[in-house]
Amino acid sequence: MDTSIELALETVGHSDADDEAAAADGDPVDPGAPGTPLVLTLRGPLSERTAGPLVDRLCHLLTRHGGVVVDLSGVSLTHSGAVHAFSEAAARAGEWPDVRLVLAAPDATLAALLVTSRVAQRVPVHPDVPTAVAHLDDRPEVLRGYWHFDVDPRAPGDARGHVRRVCRHWGIDEDTREAAEIVVTELVTNAVEHASSASVVEVWRRDHSLRLTVRDFDLTVLPEAHLPDPSAPRGRGLAMVAAVARTWGVEAHRDGKTVWAEMETV
Repeated sequence: MDTSIELALETVGHSDADDEAAAADGDPVDPGAPGTPLVLTLRGPLSERTAGPLVDRLCHLLTRHGGVVVDLSGVSLTHSGAVHAFSEAAARAGEWPDVRLVLAAPDATLAALLVTSRVAQRVPVHPDVPTAVAHLDDRPEVLRGYWHFDVDPRAPGDARGHVRRVCRHWGIDEDTREAAEIVVTELVTNAVEHASSASVVEVWRRDHSLRLTVRDFDLTVLPEAHLPDPSAPRGRGLAMVAAVARTWGVEAHRDGKTVWAEMETV
């Protein structure tokens, strides 16, 4: 029998006992069955006020069960931006396929907004709960990994390990995976050694493209990529990024910059 609970959006976040209350209503949640898919039926208004607590609860349930199907048939949308709660929860909880979140049975207005907001690219939407359960393991159109690293000499290696792991989980070909590892190693090394900055790494897969970004919090302008003098002990990082990426660039922010690179994959 499917594991399922019902949750009133007006009360989510008001108590840490929502799961236990649902169990008392006859839909038991087995705390000893991690990885068991859960059907979560939401009731009430999806609003700016309820979206934040919903993200927290979904993260908890995704971490606990691995796969969650959200039944939206009882949801009334009162704030368009609240639909991003679902993609935010998926991003915060982890990466596919360790974390699988799908939505079911939205009304026509909510279904259209999930598509136009691009939430449906990361959190698939299905017309009913049985279909959603059957397709819970399907790969979403867009995959994302997100990690934060402190100023630490171990950060480049840790970042490389995360990228290697998700590329293998996502079925990225070996050449692209190796290129992505080179890119993230060089860019996080720049953040640690040259910018003395923490960094945020994101990697996205969509269709036949893998996009990798490294955000730092240093205002120093990044130099142009060029090959240094052969006798120079350092300085080849950006040249290596340029060599393995299909395209790359820099976006400036008021408090730092983001270096991005895109690679083709099969």
